[in-house]
Amino acid sequence: MTTSATEHATLLAPDISCGHCVSTVQEALGKHAGVTSAMASVETKFVDVDFDPAVTSVEKISATLKEAGYPVKA
Repeated sequence: MTTSATEHATLLAPDISCGHCVSTVQEALGKHAGVTSAMASVETKFVDVDFDPAVTSVEKISATLKEAGYPVKA
């Protein structure tokens, strides 16, 4: 039996500016396969994501954020 460990990433999404942005980001990531939790912050512009690396990657999560209108900065 193999179990994959959950990984964590903190991504900068500078276009997050209000509560609606936070809701949009969290809803988009909530539908993303492999994401176990996502929290966005208006104050810091960071999105903290826990995910299963066997199912998704930081690159795929970043693409989902870009599609939602919140591109990630390096």
